[in-house]
Amino acid sequence: MAIRDSVVVDPLKTLFGGGATAGLTDGQLLERFATRRGEDAELAFTALVTRHGPMVWGVCRGLLRNPHDAEDAFQAAFFVLARKAGSLRQPELVGPWLYGVALRTARQVKAGNERRRRREAEAAMSGAKVAADAGGRELTPSVREEIETLHEEIDRLPERYRTAIVLCDLQGLTHEEAARRLGRPVGTVSARISRARDRLKGRLSRRGVALPGGVLATAVATGQASAMPAALAGSTTKIAMSVSMGLTAGTVPASVAALSQGVIKTMFLTKIKTVMVTLILAGAAAGSVAVVAQQGSAPRVDAAAEQPSEAAPQKSPTTVTDKAEPREAELIVRSAANLRKIARGIHAYLDTNKRFPPPAIYSANGKPLLSWRVAILPFIGEKALYDQFKLDEPWDGPHNQGLLKLRPKVYAPVVNRSQPTESTYYQGFTGKRAFFEGKNGIALVEGRNPFPEIPDGTVSTLMVVEAGATVPWTKPEDLQYAPDQPFPKLGGQFKEGFVALTADGSTRFINRSIDPKILHAIITRNGEEVINNAAIGETIAP
Repeated sequence: MAIRDSVVVDPLKTLFGGGATAGLTDGQLLERFATRRGEDAELAFTALVTRHGPMVWGVCRGLLRNPHDAEDAFQAAFFVLARKAGSLRQPELVGPWLYGVALRTARQVKAGNERRRRREAEAAMSGAKVAADAGGRELTPSVREEIETLHEEIDRLPERYRTAIVLCDLQGLTHEEAARRLGRPVGTVSARISRARDRLKGRLSRRGVALPGGVLATAVATGQASAMPAALAGSTTKIAMSVSMGLTAGTVPASVAALSQGVIKTMFLTKIKTVMVTLILAGAAAGSVAVVAQQGSAPRVDAAAEQPSEAAPQKSPTTVTDKAEPREAELIVRSAANLRKIARGIHAYLDTNKRFPPPAIYSANGKPLLSWRVAILPFIGEKALYDQFKLDEPWDGPHNQGLLKLRPKVYAPVVNRSQPTESTYYQGFTGKRAFFEGKNGIALVEGRNPFPEIPDGTVSTLMVVEAGATVPWTKPEDLQYAPDQPFPKLGGQFKEGFVALTADGSTRFINRSIDPKILHAIITRNGEEVINNAAIGETIAP
């Protein structure tokens, strides 16, 4: 049974308002929910739902005709917040972040409805009450179209303008309150709001959306929060508490869990794509600079372009030269690039030797001496280093131990932590039914099935992953796997999961919340499980 809302605000009229600002900050509430348990965590998340729920509910209810869909989208948005509570880059700006999540969630529901052709069925719902905004105006299809157009254009704004609009016009903060959260002068925030409203007005006008006169300029003064059902807020907090207590399995409605997983996947892919584009553009810019240098002329800079368009904090000379820490998404891309190079080396070894590398280089009596990471050195551009090893001496022998410090860059950790310079996170799985089982390596066979020892398929079998702890890169030590034993620790570089390499050479980011049954299935190469590859993790394409 749907939880009926008494009022749904029309953002064209009010751009939503409200939300309590007293008490703890958003960052403090998130920290309390992420690090505490029981009543403290529940009260913190309840405060977040109370503070930001009206805006999220307004977005979901304004974009989705079916109230059941709006409730699912609302709960999924806050479920995503619960799962990401400890990893938000700007915890004091939960409102703008949640606005983006709510938009993605509502759009995902709409896309699913269109695929299933449910629009006609929803329109024919018997006794369905038409929602109304704060002024009593019915949310007819044409009004909903205007609402959707408004949100599309807000989402298209540059981040600094979008954030200001969400804080002040959608959540009803004053310019002073928004300035404190942003760490900017009030004049800067006011300028951004003015420019954002001008852009919105122009873009909406070009799309044929006629706004009431002056509504964008007076939205803060006249905004009114949408009525968020109390029962919905309570049930949402209970769902979030299942995350806090680690009891998500079976405690979260299937529709909400599926929605949140889809949104998290979309957010991750967007982040990775943004990083890839940034790296490509940076490379292109570096090439352009090199060309200019070769031509012996410095690029001319327009004097007007040097003037800031709005007030902004001035950076000190030391700040200008400081190198910023890479964001996690960029580090994930770097780690995936390392693993793809390792994959190319393993596959080149396969082409030459007609079998994958075994887990180690062995002595005549079968004692493991050096890792497979040493065996593939000639195939990753490190032939000179490979030739320095004594292949009949252990990794920590008097000669080979001196080569530890020459670790190739491809094996180095990408996260700046205090790890020994000889260590690596990249390890394979050894043991029964794992990729590195036995002492010979998996053979390549001529015929329709080139790898009969991998009946599960190379695309569904893990080859190398980021382990939870490092090992010396030359040491013949990897992750020990046994079907009846707990999993070895995985993912020592990233908070939410780890980058993995499948035997076909693909890289994926696997979330820590992966179903243990799926993890067992992809570690084994001959378990004969049927796996939906989309459930393994997000593909990180080169």
